[in-house]
Amino acid sequence: MAVQGGVASFVCQASGDPQPKIVWNKKGKKVNNQRFEVIEFDDGSGSVLRIQPLRNPRDEAIYECHASNSAGELIASTRLSVLREDQLPSGFPTIDMGPQLKVVERSRTATMLCAASGNPDPEITWFKDFLPVNTSNNNGRIKQLRSGGTPIRGALQIEMSEESDQGKYECVATNSDGTRYSTPANLYVRVRRVPPRFSIPPADSEIMPGGNINITCVAVGSPMPYVKWMLGAEDLTPEDDMPIGRNVLELTDVRQSNNYTCVAMSTLGVIEAVAQITVKGGVFVIIVMRLMGEDRAGALPKAPGNPVVTERTATSITLTWDSGNPEPVSYYIIQHRAKGSEDPYKEIDGIATTRYSVGGLSPYSHYDFRVAAVNTIGQGPSSEMVEARTAEQAPSSPPRQVRGRMLSTTTAIIHWDEPEEPNGQVVGYRVYYTSDNTLPVNQWEKQMVRSANFITIQGLTPNKTYYIRVLAFTSVGDGPLSQDLQIIAKTGVPSQPSEFKGEAKSETSILLSWVAPPQGGPDNQITGYELVYRRADDTEEKKVSFEPTTSYLLKNLKPFSTYTFQLAAKSKHGIGAYTNEVSIDTPQTLPSAPPQDITCASTSSTSIVVSWAPPRLEFQNGVITGYSIQYSTTEGHKMSKSVDGIPPESSPYLLEDLEKWTEYGITVRAQTEAGDGPESLQLLIRTEEDVPSGPPRGVEAETVNASSVRVKWRAPAPERQHGQVRGYQVHYVRMNYGEPQGQPFIKDILIEDSQWEYGDSAEYEVLLGDLKADTAYSVSVGAYTAKGDGARSKAVTVCSALPLPEKPILTVSATVSGTAQLQWYPPPNPPTLLLGYRLTFGRVDVLPFTVVEFPPKENRYTAQDVHKGANYVFRLSSRNKMGYGEEAVKELTTPEDAPSGYPESISSEEVSAASLRLAWKTVPLIEQNGKITKYSVLYRDINSRGNASEVLVLAPGASVWLEGLSADTVYEVRLCAFTAVGPGPLSPSVQFRTQRLDQVLDPTSFSQSKVRVLVFATNFRVKAAMKNSVLLSWEIRDKNPAQPFTILYGKSQSVEVDGKQTQKLVAGLEPDTLYSFLLTNRANSAGGLQHRVSATTAPDILKTKPTVVGKTNADGMVTVQLPTVQTTAKVRGYYVVVVPLKKQRGGKFQNPWEEPDQMNLDELLKEINRTSVSRALRIRRQAGQSDPRAYVSAHFKTLPLEFTLGDGRNYGDFRNRPLQNGQEYVFFVLALLDLSENVSHKHQPPTQTMYATSPYSDPVTSSDVDPQPIVDEEEGLLWVVGPVLAVIFIVCIVIAILLFKRKRAEAEGRKGSFPCSKAMSSHHPTDPVELRRINFQTPAYRVSVYRGYRRLSS
Repeated sequence: MAVQGGVASFVCQASGDPQPKIVWNKKGKKVNNQRFEVIEFDDGSGSVLRIQPLRNPRDEAIYECHASNSAGELIASTRLSVLREDQLPSGFPTIDMGPQLKVVERSRTATMLCAASGNPDPEITWFKDFLPVNTSNNNGRIKQLRSGGTPIRGALQIEMSEESDQGKYECVATNSDGTRYSTPANLYVRVRRVPPRFSIPPADSEIMPGGNINITCVAVGSPMPYVKWMLGAEDLTPEDDMPIGRNVLELTDVRQSNNYTCVAMSTLGVIEAVAQITVKGGVFVIIVMRLMGEDRAGALPKAPGNPVVTERTATSITLTWDSGNPEPVSYYIIQHRAKGSEDPYKEIDGIATTRYSVGGLSPYSHYDFRVAAVNTIGQGPSSEMVEARTAEQAPSSPPRQVRGRMLSTTTAIIHWDEPEEPNGQVVGYRVYYTSDNTLPVNQWEKQMVRSANFITIQGLTPNKTYYIRVLAFTSVGDGPLSQDLQIIAKTGVPSQPSEFKGEAKSETSILLSWVAPPQGGPDNQITGYELVYRRADDTEEKKVSFEPTTSYLLKNLKPFSTYTFQLAAKSKHGIGAYTNEVSIDTPQTLPSAPPQDITCASTSSTSIVVSWAPPRLEFQNGVITGYSIQYSTTEGHKMSKSVDGIPPESSPYLLEDLEKWTEYGITVRAQTEAGDGPESLQLLIRTEEDVPSGPPRGVEAETVNASSVRVKWRAPAPERQHGQVRGYQVHYVRMNYGEPQGQPFIKDILIEDSQWEYGDSAEYEVLLGDLKADTAYSVSVGAYTAKGDGARSKAVTVCSALPLPEKPILTVSATVSGTAQLQWYPPPNPPTLLLGYRLTFGRVDVLPFTVVEFPPKENRYTAQDVHKGANYVFRLSSRNKMGYGEEAVKELTTPEDAPSGYPESISSEEVSAASLRLAWKTVPLIEQNGKITKYSVLYRDINSRGNASEVLVLAPGASVWLEGLSADTVYEVRLCAFTAVGPGPLSPSVQFRTQRLDQVLDPTSFSQSKVRVLVFATNFRVKAAMKNSVLLSWEIRDKNPAQPFTILYGKSQSVEVDGKQTQKLVAGLEPDTLYSFLLTNRANSAGGLQHRVSATTAPDILKTKPTVVGKTNADGMVTVQLPTVQTTAKVRGYYVVVVPLKKQRGGKFQNPWEEPDQMNLDELLKEINRTSVSRALRIRRQAGQSDPRAYVSAHFKTLPLEFTLGDGRNYGDFRNRPLQNGQEYVFFVLALLDLSENVSHKHQPPTQTMYATSPYSDPVTSSDVDPQPIVDEEEGLLWVVGPVLAVIFIVCIVIAILLFKRKRAEAEGRKGSFPCSKAMSSHHPTDPVELRRINFQTPAYRVSVYRGYRRLSS
């Protein structure tokens, strides 16, 4: 498991014969991605797949390592998971301290630090150049220092650092939760480099003529320099024998003054120092010679006496002589050469005595010798020549051209020539022969020959091969043996060819030559030759036969190989003996194959390391003298270069000064002395990223407002990006008179891989906010890659706008004359001059608003025609040259009054013989004086003198049925409107006539279409909606209804409700679903009156239940983890509800509900919505509840992650009661949703209250359970509740009796005042309309009767 944006490395190692090849696959396909890099181990034993940077989810997959060779295949696989930082487990490793850039001198100790933490403790490992660091195979030179504690430390220590230790190091922390990589850091191993300098410079000296002197010169440096001596332009020190550090120049017989130069040189430079050697007296002698003009020849020494040979050896002659000079002699010179030679004499000078042994001479050779003397003036004449011969020595070479032939089957004759270097007088020869050449030579047969160069050997065994060797000897000793001469004891068979040799004519051919063996007559003529040869590395021999000749050209040989040859002559009698082996080498040629195992790796943005192995030995065709590397770019402007003359041991080789972030094609050739071999296959490699060298282009900044500016730019030029631009940094700083003021700010803009573009078309912009108004800012933009920040653009200056004015101070007051008086003051400390004001006002329910503008000095305004009982809003803003600022808002609510107008446009929409349907328009807005709550409809027969009947219609209704009317009768109608204060004036009367009876339809049809019933229930509404249930409520007219109610909902679902109930919880619903509920009763055959409401259930935003984190402590507290909220809807508040469970007879607690939505939450909702009760009173009520009922323990605006249940504290307006010992609880979370934003259905009623509940928690029991015996709850409460209920029952009976007596007295009083009561009771109508009105009473009729009765009773 790894983190997004980080690194993942997979290491795969495999062994086998031959070495397996490793291939990486992702999801079964070979990896091929710019972020995927495969790094091979140096020894080829493994491979590393590195992915950087990681991306989620595209890099999450199964990765496979395929290892295969000719013997088989293996596969290993693993899974990679990539998480964002906010998804990481709490124990995921963290790098607390990563490695830092370090530079160390070679052979010193380097320590790379690392510390990491995590749970469990992470294991720390190291990577170098993306390969794992192996600390087990370097003799302890590289080791990891481990220490415990927090954080875990795992430093890497490198002792005796080498240049190969240089590289990029990464610290890796791994535990069971995942892996994290540190930022890489480079370790540089520096080799100490000191230019040469002289620690002991050469010193000037003065000497006498002919004197000797040693001049010492010592130089030091790192690396140590070579030191040589020069005289002018002449090198006095041989190039191949140049000492290091110290050089002593030995000067002998110095005759003239000279300046000698000491030169010290190394790869870091060349320095020189001069020593002046002065010869004293030289000038004086010349002057004397010139002044005196004398013949100074007599001043030279005379010739010494003739030398006499006193001793001789094979390589030396010892001479003695007489000085022959009365004056002192400085030294002597002996001159010698071989007698008869025309070469110059060799001289030996500096001889201080008259006896000297001349060495290095050749044995038994004649030489001529002479001696000369030297004094301070010069060299004198030489003595007479003396001839001398060195002594003898054993021959230093064997006899030449040993050859032989058979005289008969048992006799052979052997011939030879004198040795090339006899080193004296050859006294004789010894001939050794045998048929078993495995025996030592001293066990062979031998014969001695004097004064002859041949010998006849008899007594040989026929048909056997004999081996013959010959040596010469002098009086001093034996010389070396000749090579074997093979001869077959058979008549007519040729002997060995002699002087067998060869030379290479080309890299694939050799010319062999020889001297034919002697032939003994026409019957023994050579008929041909047989050549046996083989390559030195081969065991198989090849044979070639050819006609008689003395040379043969062998072709098709392998270049740069050693071949051995043996040659035998053939005759008709058979094949003769083979010569001894002769070895000959074919010359070198061009390699026939390129180098192998070529790999390339980018070590920096401008360098690539190329490594290779030599071509296979059979294709080298010579000694590899070097390599050449050809490299060329593959993109843009193509460029090709090569590096020649790379030494053979220079792999790997570093190509430098390359283009950054550029792909190169690289090939390698091998070289021999003959030239370059073929190119290898081209490898493609891209140099590493670097920081951009070019800034973003086209940087522009524009003012948005007083606190923000917008900055736009384009990407840097592609050729100067040097990598993938990961993002941009916008640097901005406040300017004051052209100088930066305060700390600069940086805005970082990260670019995702999917948004990255390589080219000129990419454009970017960012909004810089929270700026200071009317302030100049300097803005520059820089791009960055994975390597760091690049060059910034040239700074541009932008000024933020002047600030808009703050809101003015506004006061609004209503007047009794129907106006509103406004007064305002300018905002305090305006930043700029105010140019005026703008007022927007009006009734909140009437659009559009009125807009008035004022000059800056005006501060009062009177709003006319302000209506009574209306809500007004007034918005005032100031203006400067930048525009209008923030508005000051005031709301004004005028007091209500009775309407000053009446409903208008009263009309009849439907007419029948017994009913009218009236409609009207409401009171004009200006005359409403508040909210119209209802209308009073007064109607009467114009021919009747009685009071008008009244029907009340609740607003916003604007129509009514008037029923129970007389046919063909004119009715006068007047209306008035009511506010909360009272009624307004009556409208002018409007008259309407009902239809005649002969215009009425069939009675049955009339009864079905016009019948009305009394209202059985009112105010049917949704009291609360939960996610799985809806609480419905209504009011009933009849206190003792006879029929039950039926609620229809969903897909033909229904529920029966007792007629006395006024609310019902409908459960089993789906969350966030719109439902329609129909309330009916069975009042008549028509199905009864129906009420319909719609409701949407709450969304399921609390899907998980609360969980208990710990156990309940002794104080009745327990820590719980609350569920997470999964919604974007607005939630007004969260309530933690605690439900005490009921204890059963068996002592167990039982929850009667499966989910909170099945509970009747009416009491809880009342408690939550009870806004009129003070907070202290509500808490006292909660504290006073001792019975186990559900209660709210806390209220939160935002739901916390954890909550301590029962801590006794107040949360919102609720007390978090301690949990009672021995009581078992469950709890859940109830969310109150803000319906104004959560309504998603157009039929959703606006007054609905919506709640969402979580599932029940697991039961929680207080820690100290009371061990008292279990008592049935009903039996325990009976003795407490029973007496109380009895008292209440008696009080209710008394009250009922009193009320009954009072009503009876009132009824008797009304009997006397009710008009025509007797007439009404005795009247028996015969009119058909009257009979129909009695038998088929309409609802309006019943309502009017009921309302008339109510007015009389009041």
